[in-house]
Amino acid sequence: MNIIEISQKFPNEIDVIKHFEKIRWGKQPLCVYCGSKDISERAQDNRYKCYACNKTFSVTVNTQLHNTRIPLKTWIYAFSIVSDAKKGLSALQLQRNLNISYPTAWAMYHKIRELMAMENENIQLSGVTEQDETFIGGKPRKQSNPKGLPQKRNKELDADIQGLKDKGFQIKRGHRQVACDIDVKRGRGSQKMTPVVGIVQRDGNVVAEVMRHLTYDKLKELVNKYVDKDESVLITDEYSGYNKFSKIIEHISIDHKTMYSYKGINTNTIESFWAIVKRQIIGQHHSVSVKYLPNYVAETVFKFNNRKKDDMFITLIKNSMVEIEKGQNE
Repeated sequence: MNIIEISQKFPNEIDVIKHFEKIRWGKQPLCVYCGSKDISERAQDNRYKCYACNKTFSVTVNTQLHNTRIPLKTWIYAFSIVSDAKKGLSALQLQRNLNISYPTAWAMYHKIRELMAMENENIQLSGVTEQDETFIGGKPRKQSNPKGLPQKRNKELDADIQGLKDKGFQIKRGHRQVACDIDVKRGRGSQKMTPVVGIVQRDGNVVAEVMRHLTYDKLKELVNKYVDKDESVLITDEYSGYNKFSKIIEHISIDHKTMYSYKGINTNTIESFWAIVKRQIIGQHHSVSVKYLPNYVAETVFKFNNRKKDDMFITLIKNSMVEIEKGQNE
């Protein structure tokens, strides 16, 4: 929903509040403390009073927007603006769009990223998947790779591909090569750079997490969490951390020292996702701290996975009304 549609559907704050109440409670508001239906009418401050426990509450109490002092209409404008920004936007731009202070815009944007991250937790991948890592931060390295590597016949990969076909996996070359920028020098990154590991399902969703140590156990943990190992084949590069993956999943690797793609065996899809992540950070934010890097990655994952849907705005409203655990707001 764009800002024009929002202004028409929700002309004032009370209309927005009623919409959030419907999302949270349906037709009947309930006391957020004791669950009683015996509550007052909405007061002038848009709060209810529970006659059972004698407490007052609003629609945001004990939700992801608990204690917010920002009007809900401002929140839904922010949801719309952020959702429509394919490659993100700066907090300064959000500040100008909403006519609020920079600290408020910055805090709102990170809260929105947290709402996006909630959606990312339920992702499950299957079929032909790719896993790879990238490094965020530090200075750009000099371009040194050739424009392409000559492709020679690889009998070992041919045998692996045939074996996967016999098991029902169809690895296609694809109509187009969605590759990374191969001019960028490859490597494991320096100590000043932060590793981010991702897994993508071809023509499907992606998951990505900041991972400070690229060990076999950590990489395996990501696969166990998000991938249906019985129904999937995983393609990686030659990094040693993936060497034992054949013990847990159908696994095939491609050596980037000799080629980038062979008859559909490549990590081009996840590499293209890394390009989106880096363009967002470099183009919009220029640099990000390690502390908040997971939030920026979560935003890119959320938008990538919803690229074919138009429900990001609705999802953010629903997630904002998810109740927090008791004691979390104390």
